[in-house]
Amino acid sequence: MDSIQLKHPPPGLTIGDSAVIALRGSWTVLQKSHFDPFPQPEHLRVLARFLNRMPLSWRVKFADYISASIGHPHTDFQKIDPESSARWVIDGFPQKKYPGVILGAPGLAAVFLSGLTGFPYLPQPLLYNARQDMSRDNAQAYLEAGQEIAEPLVKKYPGIEATIHFDPVHDRFLIGRVVFVRLKYLNLPKAYADFIKHRLEPGSPVILLDCKYNWLRAKVADRLYFQLGGLGGISPQEMIDESEALKSYRARWGAPADADWDINYEYSDGPESEWGSTGPFLDEAFELATQSGHKPILASHNHPGELSERIFNLHLNQWTGADKPKNVYIAVFTHTEPNFAYTTGAIPLWLPFITDDNIPLLEEILDSWRRMSGSDNPSGTVYMTLHPSFCSPLDLVSLETWKTILGKYFKEIRFPGIDPARYPSDLGCYVLMYPEMVSLAKKNKFQGNPFKTPSIDDLEKFLTPP
Repeated sequence: MDSIQLKHPPPGLTIGDSAVIALRGSWTVLQKSHFDPFPQPEHLRVLARFLNRMPLSWRVKFADYISASIGHPHTDFQKIDPESSARWVIDGFPQKKYPGVILGAPGLAAVFLSGLTGFPYLPQPLLYNARQDMSRDNAQAYLEAGQEIAEPLVKKYPGIEATIHFDPVHDRFLIGRVVFVRLKYLNLPKAYADFIKHRLEPGSPVILLDCKYNWLRAKVADRLYFQLGGLGGISPQEMIDESEALKSYRARWGAPADADWDINYEYSDGPESEWGSTGPFLDEAFELATQSGHKPILASHNHPGELSERIFNLHLNQWTGADKPKNVYIAVFTHTEPNFAYTTGAIPLWLPFITDDNIPLLEEILDSWRRMSGSDNPSGTVYMTLHPSFCSPLDLVSLETWKTILGKYFKEIRFPGIDPARYPSDLGCYVLMYPEMVSLAKKNKFQGNPFKTPSIDDLEKFLTPP
């Protein structure tokens, strides 16, 4: 189903975006199939394997080539129809009744919730892009390029808002090749409403993912915003102030002396572009669910990692094995293969990114799990699918640091698809992760179903804030 849908995505859509990968992962895991977040033609897989043996400069050039290849023509923005995009989301799920649905913010822990419950996931945001070569350090020029393609769209469709997302640290290669504009549904699209009214079993739950994670953003026009930076270990204010550490970082990547991330607009607090919820979208879904005889469950959370912890604990509660679970699967950002958890019985945990702000979150979750298990000794195996970085941001966590932390909890640590000598600038992360995960799943298959389906009471207990 995923491969069929990818042949006909909405104009300008970024297939590798977090929300779209969460959606595609939900399409796939509901059919109990393994999921490849970055499907590639076989010749590119072969080429990437070859280039991964090459010096760093070659790998960086190939990453730059890939960045350019994802871009869409500017004219695609004239063809975007938010309702048509919502229908595309729905059409990825087989025509049948479902025992519930998940809507809202796109933390990829939602994919694990989808796999556990059998509920489709319908995202609020979708990321679009336009191909354009430009400076990686001229924020005002990037803003104007985004405004040119996005402002006509928000004027045409009052039910959406748009954010021009410029991250010259974590997305350094990408923003030199494409302009990113994230659209969010302010109102519940008709296709989503019809799904709630006609595609759910009577009385089934409607889980609403309400992420209150905020960031500093600038209002460019009505329902059009600009965001500098994004979730990670670098605060929005440090990005705006262009700290000395950030100036040194961009200089190492060849930024000119007059590089400038200033824009001609003032910043104020608002929903973060990628993760934050906004508008009456969830309120409308809550009201419709109630009117349609369904049970709305509002999963409000202040940070995407907070929801991830709740879903991890929900899986522990639903464990069916005779012994206590020992293995954990950690997916990072968009590098996820959700069916691995349901094939092997490894407890799934999602981390938002590869940055140092995720370390306290990881240790908090694993410390709590260790206390529940009653053992202080490392045991079991952890499988971690790491996201690569070809621009080595200041807040990057090294492979050795991940090993040190995980070694406190697990006897064996596996990084499927990772070449330790080349990470983080590791092309294998994109082409080798999926086949290795599938192979590991076959070798470590859990006999039976590792998790029982949660009841509505279970969902309310674990997903709603205390």
